[in-house]
Amino acid sequence: METDLLVYGCALSKVFAYKCAAGRQLLEHFGGLAALFAAGRKELAAVMPGGARMIDQLLDPALLDWAAQEVEWAQTEGIRLLVIDRPGYPRRLAACEDAPLLLYCKGTVNLDAPRALAVVGTRKASWHGREACRRVVGALGDLAEKPLIVSGLALGIDGCAHLTALENGLATVAVLPCGLDEIYPRQHEELARRIAAHGALVSDFARGTAPVAFTFLRRNRIIAGLADATLLAESYRRGGGLITMQLASSYNRDTFAIPGRLSDASFEGNNRLIAKQEAVLVADEETIPVTLGWAEALRRQRRTPLLRPGDTPQQRAALQLLQQRGPLSVDAVAALMSIGVDAASVLLLELEMAGRVGGDGNKFFVSL
Repeated sequence: METDLLVYGCALSKVFAYKCAAGRQLLEHFGGLAALFAAGRKELAAVMPGGARMIDQLLDPALLDWAAQEVEWAQTEGIRLLVIDRPGYPRRLAACEDAPLLLYCKGTVNLDAPRALAVVGTRKASWHGREACRRVVGALGDLAEKPLIVSGLALGIDGCAHLTALENGLATVAVLPCGLDEIYPRQHEELARRIAAHGALVSDFARGTAPVAFTFLRRNRIIAGLADATLLAESYRRGGGLITMQLASSYNRDTFAIPGRLSDASFEGNNRLIAKQEAVLVADEETIPVTLGWAEALRRQRRTPLLRPGDTPQQRAALQLLQQRGPLSVDAVAALMSIGVDAASVLLLELEMAGRVGGDGNKFFVSL
Protein backbone atom coordinates (compact mmCIF):
# COMPACT_ATOMS: atom_id res chain seq x y z
CA MET A 1 0.00 0.00 0.00
CA GLU A 2 2.81 2.42 0.91
CA THR A 3 4.56 1.75 -2.42
CA ASP A 4 1.29 2.45 -4.24
CA LEU A 5 1.03 5.81 -2.48
CA LEU A 6 4.60 6.67 -3.46
CA VAL A 7 3.76 5.81 -7.07
CA TYR A 8 0.70 8.07 -6.90
CA GLY A 9 2.82 10.82 -5.32
CA CYS A 10 5.40 10.62 -8.11
CA ALA A 11 2.66 10.68 -10.73
CA LEU A 12 0.93 13.70 -9.20
CA SER A 13 4.23 15.55 -8.90
CA LYS A 14 5.01 14.93 -12.58
CA VAL A 15 1.67 16.33 -13.75
CA PHE A 16 1.70 19.33 -11.39
CA ALA A 17 5.46 19.90 -11.25
CA TYR A 18 5.06 23.58 -12.08
CA LYS A 19 1.61 24.06 -10.57
CA CYS A 20 2.25 22.69 -7.11
CA ALA A 21 -0.45 24.73 -5.37
CA ALA A 22 -3.10 23.47 -7.80
CA GLY A 23 -1.97 19.90 -7.31
CA ARG A 24 -2.12 20.31 -3.56
CA GLN A 25 -5.66 21.71 -3.74
CA LEU A 26 -6.72 18.73 -5.84
CA LEU A 27 -5.15 16.34 -3.33
CA GLU A 28 -6.96 18.05 -0.45
CA HIS A 29 -10.27 18.00 -2.32
CA PHE A 30 -10.18 14.22 -2.78
CA GLY A 31 -8.81 13.62 0.70
CA GLY A 32 -5.71 11.69 -0.31
CA LEU A 33 -3.71 10.14 -3.11
CA ALA A 34 -5.64 6.86 -3.33
CA ALA A 35 -8.99 8.61 -3.71
CA LEU A 36 -7.61 11.07 -6.25
CA PHE A 37 -6.25 8.33 -8.51
CA ALA A 38 -9.46 6.31 -8.12
CA ALA A 39 -11.48 9.24 -9.46
CA GLY A 40 -12.87 9.12 -12.99
CA ARG A 41 -12.90 11.78 -15.69
CA LYS A 42 -16.26 13.17 -14.63
CA GLU A 43 -15.16 13.62 -11.01
CA LEU A 44 -11.88 15.23 -12.04
CA ALA A 45 -13.56 17.53 -14.56
CA ALA A 46 -15.93 18.77 -11.86
CA VAL A 47 -13.03 20.20 -9.87
CA MET A 48 -10.70 20.98 -12.80
CA PRO A 49 -12.70 23.07 -15.29
CA GLY A 50 -10.48 23.84 -18.23
CA GLY A 51 -7.98 21.20 -17.12
CA ALA A 52 -8.60 18.67 -19.89
CA ARG A 53 -4.90 18.21 -20.67
CA MET A 54 -4.00 17.49 -17.04
CA ILE A 55 -6.97 15.15 -16.67
CA ASP A 56 -5.76 13.22 -19.71
CA GLN A 57 -2.34 12.92 -18.11
CA LEU A 58 -3.75 11.74 -14.77
CA LEU A 59 -5.83 9.06 -16.49
CA ASP A 60 -3.06 7.86 -18.81
CA PRO A 61 -1.81 4.41 -17.67
CA ALA A 62 1.67 5.36 -18.92
CA LEU A 63 1.89 7.92 -16.12
CA LEU A 64 1.66 5.28 -13.39
CA ASP A 65 4.06 3.03 -15.29
CA TRP A 66 6.62 5.86 -15.32
CA ALA A 67 5.98 6.62 -11.65
CA ALA A 68 6.46 2.95 -10.68
CA GLN A 69 9.83 2.92 -12.43
CA GLU A 70 10.77 6.16 -10.67
CA VAL A 71 9.92 4.68 -7.27
CA GLU A 72 11.91 1.52 -8.06
CA TRP A 73 14.93 3.60 -9.12
CA ALA A 74 14.75 5.74 -5.98
CA GLN A 75 14.56 2.74 -3.69
CA THR A 76 17.50 1.10 -5.48
CA GLU A 77 19.56 4.27 -5.03
CA GLY A 78 18.68 4.69 -1.35
CA ILE A 79 16.61 7.79 -2.03
CA ARG A 80 13.62 8.56 0.18
CA LEU A 81 10.48 9.91 -1.49
CA LEU A 82 8.61 12.39 0.69
CA VAL A 83 5.04 13.16 -0.41
CA ILE A 84 3.42 16.33 0.87
CA ASP A 85 0.46 14.67 2.60
CA ARG A 86 2.47 11.79 4.03
CA PRO A 87 4.52 11.44 7.25
CA GLY A 88 8.12 12.55 6.90
CA TYR A 89 7.51 15.55 4.67
CA PRO A 90 9.29 18.55 6.31
CA ARG A 91 6.83 20.70 8.24
CA ARG A 92 8.51 24.04 7.49
CA LEU A 93 8.32 23.43 3.77
CA ALA A 94 4.75 22.13 3.97
CA ALA A 95 3.76 25.51 5.43
CA CYS A 96 4.73 27.22 2.13
CA GLU A 97 1.93 27.63 -0.40
CA ASP A 98 4.18 26.72 -3.34
CA ALA A 99 5.83 23.72 -1.65
CA PRO A 100 6.70 20.84 -4.01
CA LEU A 101 4.34 17.87 -3.96
CA LEU A 102 7.24 15.43 -3.76
CA LEU A 103 10.82 15.57 -2.49
CA TYR A 104 13.66 13.23 -3.39
CA CYS A 105 15.99 12.91 -0.39
CA LYS A 106 19.29 11.02 -0.26
CA GLY A 107 20.57 10.91 3.30
CA THR A 108 19.22 10.21 6.75
CA VAL A 109 19.27 13.66 8.34
CA ASN A 110 16.08 14.90 9.98
CA LEU A 111 14.72 17.66 7.72
CA ASP A 112 12.53 18.67 10.66
CA ALA A 113 15.50 19.41 12.90
CA PRO A 114 14.47 21.78 15.72
CA ARG A 115 16.72 24.50 14.26
CA ALA A 116 17.58 25.18 10.63
CA LEU A 117 19.42 28.01 8.88
CA ALA A 118 19.68 28.53 5.12
CA VAL A 119 22.85 30.17 3.80
CA VAL A 120 22.98 31.70 0.32
CA GLY A 121 25.22 33.99 -1.68
CA THR A 122 27.22 34.58 -4.82
CA ARG A 123 29.16 31.97 -6.74
CA LYS A 124 31.92 34.57 -7.21
CA ALA A 125 32.59 34.79 -3.51
CA SER A 126 35.44 36.97 -2.29
CA TRP A 127 37.86 35.97 0.42
CA HIS A 128 36.06 38.39 2.78
CA GLY A 129 32.71 36.76 1.99
CA ARG A 130 34.02 33.25 2.55
CA GLU A 131 35.77 34.19 5.77
CA ALA A 132 32.64 35.90 7.14
CA CYS A 133 30.54 32.88 6.16
CA ARG A 134 33.05 30.56 7.85
CA ARG A 135 33.01 32.57 11.06
CA VAL A 136 29.23 32.89 11.34
CA VAL A 137 28.36 29.30 10.34
CA GLY A 138 31.33 27.76 12.14
CA ALA A 139 30.40 29.44 15.41
CA LEU A 140 26.99 27.70 15.33
CA GLY A 141 28.88 24.48 15.93
CA ASP A 142 29.49 25.72 19.47
CA LEU A 143 25.78 25.62 20.30
CA ALA A 144 24.57 22.78 22.50
CA GLU A 145 21.74 22.11 20.04
CA LYS A 146 23.30 22.48 16.62
CA PRO A 147 21.19 23.81 13.74
CA LEU A 148 20.83 22.20 10.34
CA ILE A 149 22.55 24.21 7.58
CA VAL A 150 20.72 24.36 4.24
CA SER A 151 22.25 25.61 1.00
CA GLY A 152 22.38 24.91 -2.73
CA LEU A 153 25.73 23.13 -3.38
CA ALA A 154 26.80 25.88 -5.81
CA LEU A 155 30.33 27.16 -6.06
CA GLY A 156 31.25 30.09 -3.82
CA ILE A 157 29.19 30.78 -0.71
CA ASP A 158 27.09 27.59 -0.91
CA GLY A 159 30.14 25.34 -0.95
CA CYS A 160 31.74 27.34 1.84
CA ALA A 161 28.61 26.98 4.01
CA HIS A 162 28.38 23.21 3.46
CA LEU A 163 32.08 22.61 4.13
CA THR A 164 32.07 24.80 7.22
CA ALA A 165 29.06 22.93 8.56
CA LEU A 166 30.70 19.55 8.01
CA GLU A 167 33.97 20.64 9.62
CA ASN A 168 32.14 21.99 12.68
CA GLY A 169 29.84 19.07 13.42
CA LEU A 170 26.73 20.55 11.81
CA ALA A 171 24.44 18.45 9.62
CA THR A 172 23.86 20.06 6.24
CA VAL A 173 21.38 19.73 3.38
CA ALA A 174 22.15 20.55 -0.25
CA VAL A 175 19.18 21.36 -2.49
CA LEU A 176 19.97 20.57 -6.12
CA PRO A 177 18.63 22.26 -9.28
CA CYS A 178 18.43 18.89 -11.09
CA GLY A 179 17.49 15.27 -10.52
CA LEU A 180 19.48 13.32 -7.94
CA ASP A 181 20.90 11.14 -10.70
CA GLU A 182 23.23 14.07 -11.43
CA ILE A 183 25.43 16.27 -9.26
CA TYR A 184 25.71 19.92 -10.16
CA PRO A 185 28.24 21.44 -10.24
CA ARG A 186 30.65 18.64 -11.10
CA GLN A 187 33.38 20.26 -9.00
CA HIS A 188 31.33 19.44 -5.90
CA GLU A 189 30.84 15.72 -6.48
CA GLU A 190 33.09 14.82 -3.54
CA LEU A 191 31.39 17.44 -1.37
CA ALA A 192 27.99 16.00 -2.34
CA ARG A 193 29.16 12.53 -1.30
CA ARG A 194 30.14 13.85 2.12
CA ILE A 195 26.86 15.73 2.49
CA ALA A 196 24.83 12.62 1.65
CA ALA A 197 26.76 10.74 4.36
CA HIS A 198 26.35 13.43 7.04
CA GLY A 199 23.20 15.24 5.94
CA ALA A 200 21.13 14.98 2.79
CA LEU A 201 20.86 15.82 -0.88
CA VAL A 202 17.38 17.06 -1.76
CA SER A 203 15.53 17.85 -4.99
CA ASP A 204 11.98 18.05 -6.26
CA PHE A 205 13.06 17.16 -9.79
CA ALA A 206 12.68 13.71 -11.31
CA ARG A 207 15.75 11.87 -12.59
CA GLY A 208 16.88 13.08 -15.97
CA THR A 209 16.05 16.72 -15.19
CA ALA A 210 19.00 18.87 -16.23
CA PRO A 211 19.96 22.11 -14.45
CA VAL A 212 18.75 25.17 -16.38
CA ALA A 213 18.01 28.75 -15.33
CA PHE A 214 14.42 27.98 -14.36
CA THR A 215 15.32 25.01 -12.15
CA PHE A 216 17.70 27.18 -10.13
CA LEU A 217 14.89 29.63 -9.41
CA ARG A 218 12.56 26.83 -8.32
CA ARG A 219 15.29 25.31 -6.17
CA ASN A 220 15.51 28.55 -4.17
CA ARG A 221 12.03 28.17 -2.71
CA ILE A 222 13.01 24.85 -1.14
CA ILE A 223 16.16 26.32 0.40
CA ALA A 224 14.14 29.11 2.03
CA GLY A 225 11.24 26.84 2.92
CA LEU A 226 13.31 24.26 4.79
CA ALA A 227 14.77 26.80 7.25
CA ASP A 228 13.71 28.99 10.14
CA ALA A 229 15.81 31.83 8.72
CA THR A 230 18.02 32.65 5.74
CA LEU A 231 21.46 34.26 5.84
CA LEU A 232 22.77 36.19 2.84
CA ALA A 233 26.54 35.88 3.17
CA GLU A 234 27.57 37.88 0.08
CA SER A 235 25.65 39.12 -2.95
CA TYR A 236 26.06 41.52 -5.80
CA ARG A 237 23.23 43.92 -6.59
CA ARG A 238 21.50 41.09 -8.47
CA GLY A 239 21.70 37.37 -7.81
CA GLY A 240 19.90 34.21 -6.86
CA GLY A 241 20.63 34.78 -3.18
CA LEU A 242 18.46 37.90 -3.22
CA ILE A 243 15.60 35.91 -4.73
CA THR A 244 15.92 33.35 -1.94
CA MET A 245 15.82 36.18 0.60
CA GLN A 246 12.60 37.49 -0.96
CA LEU A 247 11.08 34.04 -0.78
CA ALA A 248 12.11 33.65 2.87
CA SER A 249 10.42 36.97 3.67
CA SER A 250 7.27 35.88 1.84
CA TYR A 251 7.20 32.79 4.07
CA ASN A 252 7.49 35.03 7.15
CA ARG A 253 10.94 33.65 7.97
CA ASP A 254 13.73 35.71 9.51
CA THR A 255 16.38 37.10 7.17
CA PHE A 256 19.97 38.11 7.95
CA ALA A 257 22.73 39.72 5.91
CA ILE A 258 26.44 40.16 6.50
CA PRO A 259 27.46 43.78 5.79
CA GLY A 260 30.28 44.62 3.40
CA ARG A 261 32.53 47.56 2.68
CA LEU A 262 31.15 50.36 0.51
CA SER A 263 33.85 49.63 -2.05
CA ASP A 264 32.88 45.96 -2.43
CA ALA A 265 30.46 45.45 -5.32
CA SER A 266 30.03 41.83 -4.17
CA PHE A 267 28.29 43.07 -0.99
CA GLU A 268 26.02 45.63 -2.65
CA GLY A 269 23.01 43.33 -2.40
CA ASN A 270 23.64 42.76 1.32
CA ASN A 271 24.08 46.44 2.11
CA ARG A 272 20.92 47.40 0.23
CA LEU A 273 18.81 44.86 2.12
CA ILE A 274 20.21 46.08 5.43
CA ALA A 275 19.61 49.74 4.48
CA LYS A 276 15.99 48.97 3.59
CA GLN A 277 15.61 47.04 6.86
CA GLU A 278 14.72 43.91 4.91
CA ALA A 279 17.41 41.90 6.68
CA VAL A 280 18.99 41.98 10.13
CA LEU A 281 22.60 43.15 10.08
CA VAL A 282 24.92 40.38 11.27
CA ALA A 283 27.26 42.26 13.58
CA ASP A 284 29.05 39.21 14.97
CA GLU A 285 28.78 35.46 15.45
CA GLU A 286 26.11 35.84 18.15
CA THR A 287 23.63 37.90 16.11
CA ILE A 288 21.78 34.96 14.55
CA PRO A 289 21.53 32.62 17.57
CA VAL A 290 20.54 35.48 19.89
CA THR A 291 17.92 36.87 17.48
CA LEU A 292 16.40 33.43 16.87
CA GLY A 293 16.39 32.47 20.54
CA TRP A 294 19.10 29.86 20.14
CA ALA A 295 20.77 31.90 22.81
CA GLU A 296 23.43 29.80 24.44
CA ALA A 297 26.60 31.86 24.76
CA LEU A 298 29.05 31.07 21.98
CA ARG A 299 32.64 30.21 22.69
CA ARG A 300 34.60 32.51 20.43
CA GLN A 301 37.39 30.10 19.75
CA ARG A 302 38.45 30.20 16.12
CA ARG A 303 39.18 26.86 14.61
CA THR A 304 41.11 25.75 11.58
CA PRO A 305 38.80 22.96 10.38
CA LEU A 306 40.06 22.84 6.81
CA LEU A 307 42.84 20.31 7.49
CA ARG A 308 41.98 16.62 7.44
CA PRO A 309 43.75 13.40 8.40
CA GLY A 310 45.54 12.07 5.36
CA ASP A 311 46.43 15.48 3.91
CA THR A 312 49.97 15.58 2.55
CA PRO A 313 52.43 18.16 3.94
CA GLN A 314 52.16 20.15 0.70
CA GLN A 315 48.36 20.10 0.83
CA ARG A 316 48.42 21.30 4.43
CA ALA A 317 50.87 24.07 3.60
CA ALA A 318 48.79 25.26 0.64
CA LEU A 319 45.52 25.22 2.58
CA GLN A 320 47.04 27.08 5.53
CA LEU A 321 48.47 29.73 3.20
CA LEU A 322 45.10 30.33 1.55
CA GLN A 323 43.29 30.52 4.87
CA GLN A 324 45.79 32.88 6.45
CA ARG A 325 46.53 35.17 3.50
CA GLY A 326 43.32 35.11 1.49
CA PRO A 327 43.23 34.87 -2.32
CA LEU A 328 46.57 33.87 -3.85
CA SER A 329 47.63 33.25 -7.44
CA VAL A 330 49.40 30.07 -8.55
CA ASP A 331 52.63 32.06 -8.84
CA ALA A 332 52.25 33.40 -5.30
CA VAL A 333 51.59 29.93 -3.87
CA ALA A 334 54.64 28.60 -5.72
CA ALA A 335 56.85 31.38 -4.39
CA LEU A 336 55.62 31.15 -0.79
CA MET A 337 55.97 27.35 -0.75
CA SER A 338 59.30 27.41 -2.62
CA ILE A 339 58.07 24.98 -5.28
CA GLY A 340 57.76 25.25 -9.03
CA VAL A 341 54.79 26.92 -10.70
CA ASP A 342 53.85 23.65 -12.42
CA ALA A 343 53.92 21.79 -9.11
CA ALA A 344 51.81 24.50 -7.45
CA SER A 345 49.32 24.38 -10.33
CA VAL A 346 48.92 20.61 -10.03
CA LEU A 347 48.58 20.86 -6.23
CA LEU A 348 45.86 23.53 -6.45
CA LEU A 349 44.03 21.63 -9.18
CA GLU A 350 43.95 18.51 -7.00
CA LEU A 351 42.57 20.51 -4.08
CA GLU A 352 40.02 22.21 -6.34
CA MET A 353 38.81 18.87 -7.73
CA ALA A 354 38.40 17.65 -4.14
CA GLY A 355 36.27 20.69 -3.30
CA ARG A 356 38.88 22.06 -0.88
CA VAL A 357 39.77 25.27 -2.74
CA GLY A 358 38.11 27.35 -5.43
CA GLY A 359 38.79 30.19 -7.81
CA ASP A 360 37.58 33.70 -7.05
CA GLY A 361 36.97 34.55 -10.71
CA ASN A 362 40.25 36.45 -11.14
CA LYS A 363 42.73 33.55 -11.41
CA PHE A 364 43.24 33.61 -7.65
CA PHE A 365 42.56 30.66 -5.35
CA VAL A 366 40.81 30.72 -1.96
CA SER A 367 40.20 28.02 0.64
CA LEU A 368 36.59 26.82 0.87
